[in-house]
Formats: sequence, C-alpha cells, structure tokens
Amino acid sequence: MGFTPEQESIVERFIGENDIPGAAVAIVRGNEIIAEGGFGVADVSKEAPATEHTIWPICSITKSFTAVSAMQLVESGKLSLDEPVQTYLPGFRLQDEAASRRMTTRLFLRHNSGMGRTGHQDRTREEDVNPYPTRETLVNALDSAELQSAPGEAFSYCNEGFATVGHMIETISGVPLEEYFTRNIFEPVGMSDSSIDFMDWKNGADRTYAYSRGDAGAFDSGERHGDYIVVRLNDDYQTFLSTGGIVSSVHDIARYQIASMAYEDSPLGLTAGSLDHMQSVQFPFGDTGWGYGFGYWVFWSGSTRVVGHSGGLPGISTYSMMIPSEKTGVVVFTNRGDRRASFLAEEIMNTVRGPLWRDSTNEPLPYETRYPKPSASDLAEYEGNYEFRAGTAEVEAGEGGVVIKTPSRLDGPPVSIVTTQVGPDTFMSQDQGMSIPFVRGDSGRVVRFLNGGYSYERV
Repeated sequence: MGFTPEQESIVERFIGENDIPGAAVAIVRGNEIIAEGGFGVADVSKEAPATEHTIWPICSITKSFTAVSAMQLVESGKLSLDEPVQTYLPGFRLQDEAASRRMTTRLFLRHNSGMGRTGHQDRTREEDVNPYPTRETLVNALDSAELQSAPGEAFSYCNEGFATVGHMIETISGVPLEEYFTRNIFEPVGMSDSSIDFMDWKNGADRTYAYSRGDAGAFDSGERHGDYIVVRLNDDYQTFLSTGGIVSSVHDIARYQIASMAYEDSPLGLTAGSLDHMQSVQFPFGDTGWGYGFGYWVFWSGSTRVVGHSGGLPGISTYSMMIPSEKTGVVVFTNRGDRRASFLAEEIMNTVRGPLWRDSTNEPLPYETRYPKPSASDLAEYEGNYEFRAGTAEVEAGEGGVVIKTPSRLDGPPVSIVTTQVGPDTFMSQDQGMSIPFVRGDSGRVVRFLNGGYSYERV
C-alpha cells in the first residue's frame, strides 16, 4: 500500500520542525507491513537517504527481546520468575545482603527491584575502555550497588537489572546471549537486517549516523556533517546487549511486531498467555491502569490496550508502538536523540486507526486518577532542589502535581516535566505517562525522587 499523503506530510513536517536529518517508519496492519520507508538522510555528509533497511541502534526496544527470551525459558521450565536470582547466578550480590536474596527475575523485568541506574552502565558510556568486558564481570561488580528504594516498592528504570537477566539467560541456556537472540528470535522471525554486535552498525554500509545540534558535551566526536555534530558512541555495548544493544531496521522491527501480536501461532514460540502477560501491567503507575509490563510500557485508550517501548542514546531516538487487539503497529527511528520518536509514532498511529487519546502531542495525556487532588500545602513537602549526576533539578508545586525542572540526561536542552499525583508519593508525567515516585527516609521526610532510573537526592 505505501504511506498515504497525510502520513508522508506528518513525517516530513516532524523532521523539518525538529531539525532531524532522517527518519525511518514502518506500519503494521494484520499480518503485513503495509507501509515502510525512509525520510531525509541517514548520512548527511554523503546525502545517503534513510530507507526501511537502514540500520539503527534500537536502544531500549531491546528490552522486549530480553523479556521474550526469559519467557521462553519460563515456558520450557528452566526459569522461574519468582526464584531468587542467586538460584541461577550464585555470585550475584548487592551492598545489601538481605536485598540480594530478595531479587528475582520478575522484579528486574518490571523495573521495581529498587536498584534503578546503579552507575555501572554510565561508566561504559563515558570511559574509553569498558570496565566490564563481560556480563559476568558486570554482575560481580554489582556488589557495590546501593538501593534507591526497598525491593518491590517503587518503579525505577534499571538497565543493570536487565543486563543481569541477560546473563541469566545465557547461563541457563548454555549459549552466549548473542547466539540465543539470533537462534531463538532473529532467525524464526526472519530478521535479516538485525545484529547483536554494535560494530555491525558502525561498520555497516547502510547505517545511520547519530546527530546532535549545539553542544553534545562528552558525546561530541569532533566530526561534523554539515551543521550537525556527529555523536560519539562507544564501540563496546556487548556487556549491556540485553538492555539496549541490538541494531536493526524498521523493516525487521515491524516483522518482530507481527510475531509479538501473533497470539495463536507466534514464531517466537510463546503461548498467548505468555505474550499477554508481558504486554499487561505488571507494575501499576498509581491507580491510572497504566504501568509497565515485561519490556513494554502499557497504556490505555479507553478500553483499548496500547503497548510500546522507547529507545534512546545520544543522537538516536526510537519507538515501537503496538495495539495487539487490533494487530496494528508503528515503528519510528530518528537520528536526533533529543527529539522524541514516540510523538511521531503516536501521530502516525492516529492516521492508521483513529485518534488514540489526544489530537496533539502538545496536549496532556488523558489518564485518569481517583487520587484526591493535592493542595499547595500537600505538595509543599516535595518542593526543593534535588541533585543528580547531570546537575540540579528543581521541584515546584503545580496544578494537581509537581513541576520538575531538570537538565537533560542525554544531549538535549533542560526540560520541564509537568506531573499529576496518582497515588501516595507517586506522580506521572503528563506528556509521556512515566512514573515518578518520591521516596521517604527513616524520619518520614522526602529524601529523593526517581526519574528514568536516576536518583535525585534532596539537597
């Protein structure tokens, strides 16, 4: 079928308004890819066009692959979601020995282990030589990790947890994770553009570059393509393969979407029950009905469940969105990291099946909560300055929640996050529906909040 004129106009407007060199988009309907292609360029210096087969780091979309692999082992009886991680990895330790014994695969897959971002992955991005050359060395190094909250208590995005699950998969299966993904997902689904080696992207003939404008900070490669900064990404992402190391095309991820929505006979080899479990809320965000599954964010448009996952690195933004009940999906990749591919995916999805929840991504998401609207005095205890690795965030009382003014975690400008309170000490962003919990210390005073896995410590 190809893209409609409206869809082409939406993509061209989006990349033009946001100064994005290139994007790739695919649309799934039923068991077919009904439209796929590229817009703009993947390589500014050569004016090489982006296509449906151009290779991109898919970043955290990888997490659903890890969850699929874990559920395959569950179905084969080799893994229990609720057995301690130490059952499978006896050397796994955190600073807190008691918490170490409580860690399970389920807690890691739904990001409520209490670990959040421990700083180990940040070191691999920032240091010229990977300090954790194997996944085993990473897991062993987690004995320095401190908890942000009690296990099971709060949502905090945790790449190190997914990395640990990746090491569990290869330990239990007896084959390297790279081989496991290839043998059990790529080959059955027919993902011929996909690879588990980051260098396959860097050395590929048909690949996108990662771009930034202005100041790319530590990620500035020193190379320029026209007016764009070429972002420097490390060569070695194998340690964190299970969190965000797959490289692929929108064509292949569209094929993966079809397999992920094939409840009756999926080439992923999973039952409908396992697929549905992954794509259902496993950790709720307050009382909204929204939350996180296993490797998927879970949203609602009325009574229709929408699942998806974003991915981001400096210079790269990706998004995969699916409506399993309608067998409809949209995949979007862009080569500017500070421009959200999720917003473009949402606009495209609206043209495929009608509006999801809002006419414009500038409008707040219409999630609902029965939590009492907080007063200014209720919100006063959250106000103040909070320090995290990228600087200082300021929390102020807003209308029905708090407003968080914070530096970007990657390569973008400072952001202002408007939230709604949806539960005790729990807030949700109005633009993307992400959970932001506040944590109290032993005295009962608010001591930190958690956002994107990072701990923001009260000054």
